[in-house]
Amino acid sequence: MNAHADIAQMIQPGRVHRGIYTDPAVYELELERIFGRAWLYVGHESQVKNPGDYITTRHGRDKIIVARHTDGAMHAFYNRCTHRGAEVCAHRSGNTRTFVCPYHAWSFRTDGRLDGIPHAQAGYGDRLQGKLDQMGLEKLPRLTSYRGFMFASKAADGVGLEEFLGHDVRAVFDNFVDRSPSGEIEVAGGKIVQVFRANWKFQIENSIDLLHPSILHKNAVDAAAPVEMTPGMDTGVRIAVEINGQNWHPFRDWDQMGVHTLPRGHCYMGSFFKKSDQPVPEEERFGSDDAFRSGSQAAYKAALVARHGKAKTEEILGFSRHNTIVYPNLFVNPRLQQIRILHPTAHDRTEQHCEVLKFIGAPDEGFQIAVRLLTAANSPASLATTDDHEVFEQMQQSLGRGRNPWLDMSRAIDQDVAEGAGFRAPGTSESPMRNQHRAWADYMSGAL
Repeated sequence: MNAHADIAQMIQPGRVHRGIYTDPAVYELELERIFGRAWLYVGHESQVKNPGDYITTRHGRDKIIVARHTDGAMHAFYNRCTHRGAEVCAHRSGNTRTFVCPYHAWSFRTDGRLDGIPHAQAGYGDRLQGKLDQMGLEKLPRLTSYRGFMFASKAADGVGLEEFLGHDVRAVFDNFVDRSPSGEIEVAGGKIVQVFRANWKFQIENSIDLLHPSILHKNAVDAAAPVEMTPGMDTGVRIAVEINGQNWHPFRDWDQMGVHTLPRGHCYMGSFFKKSDQPVPEEERFGSDDAFRSGSQAAYKAALVARHGKAKTEEILGFSRHNTIVYPNLFVNPRLQQIRILHPTAHDRTEQHCEVLKFIGAPDEGFQIAVRLLTAANSPASLATTDDHEVFEQMQQSLGRGRNPWLDMSRAIDQDVAEGAGFRAPGTSESPMRNQHRAWADYMSGAL
């Protein structure tokens, strides 16, 4: 494949070539030019609070370790021994002084430096003198955080994290932290990992596609519709009914919610949660939609008012977004207290990792609701997510059939309106997908 020439032709106004989803060679270039250059989310500082704390995760296809060293500094390095290449850490998280390779017991400190080699003098003599500093775990060139959310880049140069995110994306992380009465949040409640046999871009596109919910998720809507909400109903049942039922909106409502495109492929959508029809005291009904009302909601809002004041609290809870997509692979939703990360492990295989963040100082009931919301919306138990992953896999298979290589992406192509750093479009527009594809083409051609 003539990379530059072919890539330039795969994204055209209002259409894309199927090869961006199906060609393994394109996927390999994506790892180098997108996942190898962009800032990717690698964890939250709450997961590595203390010296010696570490987590293992992925950066693109690569497995990495993020650790806090004894001096408090953070480091990210490849989970690969510099001796023979075995993984030096098999655990998801923990606390340690050194990482020890299971093959020949080379050990490395939490800043990646080589700590020891068994039987070293007999095996190497003095040949390692002057080379030890070069034999530590290979680091990712850049690691930094914004409001506690850690990002790493394999590129030694390029724009800084805050410029990469931009004002409108930084706002979603600000809102996430501001929703905590203490100003602190932490990853808690475990992780849900799902795998689908399809290209990663299907999920990125789907999560801001507002035409599909009332069509693809009709079964979920139909299952929720006849369930009568009654006082004393089990919280888990009520939440599952409410969140699946939210997909019912007619197209005109989705259009009014709107989608917003931003530089570098980032984008977000308006919130689609309706107000609760349960009686809510007027003094408690402010700033948020109250759709997932809890008995401790009044106490939570009072704690926020004590920290921020009423006006600021109303602004924080009135932050009306659903998914904010940090291109290429992160979804952020402070209203639901959750994030999702996509890890493309092959051109036709993707891992989706979902986590809940806890607001320190908030009533515990709110956190329990957030866990239930994650289970109801983004897990194998979800009626909606299983629809999405099934159709992704069908698309991946069917794109290999037939002679026409082009997919239409022209819906509402002439309806973008300039707004801030980007554009606003009707909710059912394919503007966010076109924005992602422009960023894809810019990364792949070297423009980003």
